[in-house]
Amino acid sequence: MRILVLTSVYPPLGYSGHDERCRQTVQGLARQGHQLQVLTSDHRLPPMGVPGEKGVFRELRLYPEPLEDSLLGRSYKATYAHERYNAESLEYRIRRFKPDVIYVWNMRGLSKSLLFRLQAKGKHVVYDLHMDWLMPEFFNRDPWYRWWLDNPSRRSKLYRGMIRVLGKARSVLGMMPVGAVQKLRFQNSYVTSQWLRGQLTEAGLKQVHALPVIYPAIDTKKITVKEAYVTRRHFMWAGRLTEVKGADIAVDAVGILKARGIQVSLDLFAMGEPSERKAKRERIEAAGLIDQVTMRGIRPGELSKFYADYDALLYTSRQGEPFSMTVLEAMFAKLPCLVTSVGGNQELLQHQQNALLFEPDNAEALADSIVEFLNRQDSGRELAENLIARLQVERSIDTFCKQITPLLAAGK
Repeated sequence: MRILVLTSVYPPLGYSGHDERCRQTVQGLARQGHQLQVLTSDHRLPPMGVPGEKGVFRELRLYPEPLEDSLLGRSYKATYAHERYNAESLEYRIRRFKPDVIYVWNMRGLSKSLLFRLQAKGKHVVYDLHMDWLMPEFFNRDPWYRWWLDNPSRRSKLYRGMIRVLGKARSVLGMMPVGAVQKLRFQNSYVTSQWLRGQLTEAGLKQVHALPVIYPAIDTKKITVKEAYVTRRHFMWAGRLTEVKGADIAVDAVGILKARGIQVSLDLFAMGEPSERKAKRERIEAAGLIDQVTMRGIRPGELSKFYADYDALLYTSRQGEPFSMTVLEAMFAKLPCLVTSVGGNQELLQHQQNALLFEPDNAEALADSIVEFLNRQDSGRELAENLIARLQVERSIDTFCKQITPLLAAGK
């Protein structure tokens, strides 16, 4: 089977655990004998490209952030040029590769007209639904959507009228269709958690309710497994330095414990802009925690070799997500996890059985959870080992690829 993967960013230039999961899925499908190509954006692509890379075409253009400062969505000329470039790039890749299926992964920051174009042409499309880009509030930020359907400016209204009078709108929208997210078709697709299925259904994507749940999986061969369980009061946090991810909650919990006379150390494996990293260091210093909290840099896909060095992972997201890949990796590494009780994580985790759960957006609750962990006589071994055998069978990347192959092949 010939599979064309369509995604906004792809490792090593991606920026999330799900981007790395995409790469591992591509590798897993290739091991099954399928032919794959990846069409992605030129996000952070160096002038000389990525050495040794085969079958990955970094040709698409993301819309810029912050989008509000861009002409896209306001200027027809700029928006049209952006959409047409991406449409022609996709058409060229399909014409050359002749895929049996288009496997859509992550469209955040990419032209949504590509999806309606594929649909209009009757292409077999399978979606890996694992994040919030399909929620209307994010989907509708698309510049082409905004210009045609959500642009209140008088000038734009007059220009749209002129295009329609001249008969150009039909040909332009024929090449680059526009529509609400509810108009997309998701048959033969899947969703990565019951929680996300519920969120998308409530947002008006009624057909998602009937999709199967296929939980995420990872390649375990690259993970260093924790073997020694000795309490060193040394914890780790990993993620992007955004408010949603809640690194500040972990830092505040260390400060709360210090005020209680309990000393712990924390390493932040933080991804973010230089300004974000500087602000976080200043906050750590202002809290008097510079000797207890250390900032460490990390690239996507490199975190797995560090899990075994810590007592536990602190996962502090303020908002729900389908399932955290960092938590899943840590569990495969047999690292105990202290996790906020929100989102799809709860479909696998049970408090005091295979993790310690605490109230989201509550540093005091996290501090209490750390104390509970420190009081465990086995240093968290039972939490880490309670589910590992089942994980190794159900959440391996090869098992995942076998589960999705019938969906990918349904259009043949």
